[in-house]
Amino acid sequence: MLKFLLAVVVIGTIAGVISGMVKIGWEAILPPRTQERDETNPPQRLLQQMGIPRKWTHAYFYYATDQKVHYVALIMHFSFSIAFGVLLVLLDQYFPIVTFGQGSVYGVVIWIIFHIIILPATKTIPSALKQPFSEHFSEFLGHIVWGWSMYLIMIALIVVTNWLPHY
Repeated sequence: MLKFLLAVVVIGTIAGVISGMVKIGWEAILPPRTQERDETNPPQRLLQQMGIPRKWTHAYFYYATDQKVHYVALIMHFSFSIAFGVLLVLLDQYFPIVTFGQGSVYGVVIWIIFHIIILPATKTIPSALKQPFSEHFSEFLGHIVWGWSMYLIMIALIVVTNWLPHY
């Protein structure tokens, strides 16, 4: 059982990190929020709602000489992606239907749960009806690509490592 859980965590973590990179790349192509609304992005806002001061949520370092890297937001972004990568691998072992659509439906479900229900309910982002279409468009398609890339990495690692019995 320990070997199984370790395999789930390792494969899910790798799938989460790589799909997190894919999602960041997607958002570079189709930014989901205006620059004004992204001044404090949803992960930063959520942390502030939990009492973490702005100086921490907006902490950054410089990459090259002029590129700010907001590392706290990146930690949140990748933690989210890793958590759902591990969950996907675990669920796939018991309920393979979760990978229907090669992970794209999984991505859409996560988008609905967070961007349509939870984040608006907690006032982290505006209600779904008050979000611009461009935000829905970017986030919806971005979560499809995110879920799909997570699935592809998961399948590749399961097949190559032979650590899990499902494929």
